[in-house]
Amino acid sequence: MTITTSHRLRLLAGGVVLSAASALIAMGAPAVGHADPGPVAGPTMGCEVIHWGFLGNDRRKVCDGPKQSDGTWQRTRTVFTPERDTPVSCSSNPYHPENGTFCYGGYRPEAIQTQETYPVAPATVLPDEPGWLPPYTYNVL
Repeated sequence: MTITTSHRLRLLAGGVVLSAASALIAMGAPAVGHADPGPVAGPTMGCEVIHWGFLGNDRRKVCDGPKQSDGTWQRTRTVFTPERDTPVSCSSNPYHPENGTFCYGGYRPEAIQTQETYPVAPATVLPDEPGWLPPYTYNVL
């Protein structure tokens, strides 16, 4: 016995599966843990966050620890892409509908590109970075 399904029924079933998968991903996305973009401002840390990279889509976060007796401090620099929702776009090939529909976009979790910690002295601050950031400083530029 051979069971055949119409093209329309296959497309409808594919759309239902795609919708269900998208809904499950959307419901699970907020529960997914995201990368930690480095230290936070507080009693021992001062931070600054600026737009960074191509078109400013990424962020650079610089956090400084307390000054030592010799005037130096530890700096942590993190370059990351913040979490975001991107538009969902779907497409299919009208000449080959059996290949299905492909969708891209949706929730993108935070992602760290680089993170490094290094000692800094007043004379060795990089030209594109701020001077020492005192505790509780949190500049977002």
